[in-house]
Amino acid sequence: MRIETDRLTLRPMSGAELKRAERDLEGVVRSYGASLPHIGFWEMRSKRKIYRVKRELIEENPHCWLIGTSWLILHREKRAYIGEAGFKGPPLRRASVEIGYGILDPFRCQGYMTEAAGALIRLAFCQTACKVERVSALTLPENMASHRVLEKNGFERQPSFGKYWIWERVRKPEDTTEGLIFHDNC
Repeated sequence: MRIETDRLTLRPMSGAELKRAERDLEGVVRSYGASLPHIGFWEMRSKRKIYRVKRELIEENPHCWLIGTSWLILHREKRAYIGEAGFKGPPLRRASVEIGYGILDPFRCQGYMTEAAGALIRLAFCQTACKVERVSALTLPENMASHRVLEKNGFERQPSFGKYWIWERVRKPEDTTEGLIFHDNC
């Protein structure tokens, strides 16, 4: 499966791809015809932990695998990996999921993460296998770029939680996947 937006292709990693990415993210990215810029040791170490947790989540909740996995964000024109996004697990109480995302420095402040996050939020709201009614996010107060991504996707800031700002986006009747192109050929 993949989602295409105006400039991006989003690819969900299967359990097998998450396992492979723990040792060979470049191989997974190349299998989709894209290149992977250098990722530092510490960042890759962090990604390995995330991939292991995500793999366990989708094994425990196979009906919600599109919500539980990590999505590769690929720049179609440049044929390059530019980041990842996903939800931090299946829906919890109040049918809520938390979104997380990251983008490589050269691609920041160009609207790519707004585009990718928007597509994933719309996908989440349209899932039938695991109902999602609200999406939340946590940010640090100084992370203005992330605040803009969330604001542009209709999030509203909630009362703070410790050092983090809490953001929430509630599903609306007009939330559809219209305008996104889905391909089911994984």
